[in-house]
Amino acid sequence: METRVKEHNFKRITKAITPDWEGINNYQYAQNGRVWVLGDPRWYSVKLIKVGAQYVHCQLTDNLGKIDCLIIVVYGHNTIEQRKALWADIHNLAANITTLWLIGGDFNTVLYSQDRLMGNPITYSETQDFASCIQTLQLNELLWKGDYYTWSNKQDETDRIRSRIDRMFGNFEWMIQWGQVQNEYDLPQISDHSPMLLSISMNSRPGKIPFRFLNVWADHGSFVQIVQEVWEQNVTNWRMKNIRLKLKALKPRLKTLNNEVFRSITDKIDKARGELQDIQEKITTNYTDGLLEQEKTVLHQLEKWSLIKESVLKQKSRARWIKLGDSNSKYFSAMLKKRNQRKQIKELTSLDGKKLNDADKIKHEIIEFYKSLMGTAAPNLPAINRKIMKQGLMLSQQ
Repeated sequence: METRVKEHNFKRITKAITPDWEGINNYQYAQNGRVWVLGDPRWYSVKLIKVGAQYVHCQLTDNLGKIDCLIIVVYGHNTIEQRKALWADIHNLAANITTLWLIGGDFNTVLYSQDRLMGNPITYSETQDFASCIQTLQLNELLWKGDYYTWSNKQDETDRIRSRIDRMFGNFEWMIQWGQVQNEYDLPQISDHSPMLLSISMNSRPGKIPFRFLNVWADHGSFVQIVQEVWEQNVTNWRMKNIRLKLKALKPRLKTLNNEVFRSITDKIDKARGELQDIQEKITTNYTDGLLEQEKTVLHQLEKWSLIKESVLKQKSRARWIKLGDSNSKYFSAMLKKRNQRKQIKELTSLDGKKLNDADKIKHEIIEFYKSLMGTAAPNLPAINRKIMKQGLMLSQQ
């Protein structure tokens, strides 16, 4: 936020706005204090890590033990050259981060070609540094709702410029644990920016998961035999119906295969890593051919299950542009989490204008809506009485 408040007025202004809150700022690098971070100590603890002219980096924890993450609050400079220092600082900070991490705020630059209405055309040089930072650090933009454009110059008609310069990103660790968190852009009111609101809530209860064929099943030794056993059965003489019934019979067999072999891949990987560690510790003190052979076997198992896990995650995430074997499991997991959350309906406005957030209420509203369109099942359907029809006039060949 651009406060335009001098440093000597910081405490007085913040106490007037939020009397019991604590605050962090970057006055030591910015004369007018470009960034303020305020928090209610009754709920959150904010620990300063580093500040710069365009950001404040801090650790955020809540008093309930639910949230523990790092967050960079950004307010970028106006020019491309000035923002280069911001991207460099973010890169340097990222090198030592292995926990949940959020990066968000007013970047003062657009990311995509559609991010500005009116004004100067968006150029490659304008987006290059921002896009490179996001791609290199493999950050994911949080799910969001609200107006696409987050800033306007508040001018009239043809002079009004609108752009998307306020965003929130999370690293892989954040997406894995809190990928369901949604960034809500509220109405700007008197500001030229739309405020961003993150509401932390637990994962919603998943619905019934449809059957999906996993490609790794086809590589298992018993897969062909299972398919042959089912396909050799002739259920009916109708070909298409026969195929449908065979596929239906094949589904529970494949589910059993998945549960018995592929369901606990992560446990198999953890077990192999534990065994490998034990063997390698023994090798350091007792170097034998037997231990070397055991190490080779366990390494093969670890590689096998790691590749299977990566393949499953890649298929589920639908990230087809990355090849297997490059240890991208973390990336695929984050993409899968993000994709699954996009398929969920988190909020719905009912026919009478009420906002629904509860999963059961949303489900009930959708069912009632389609009932009104398509009708409901009736115990009896009206039909023609054939006896009465025969008593009337009938058409004959004569």
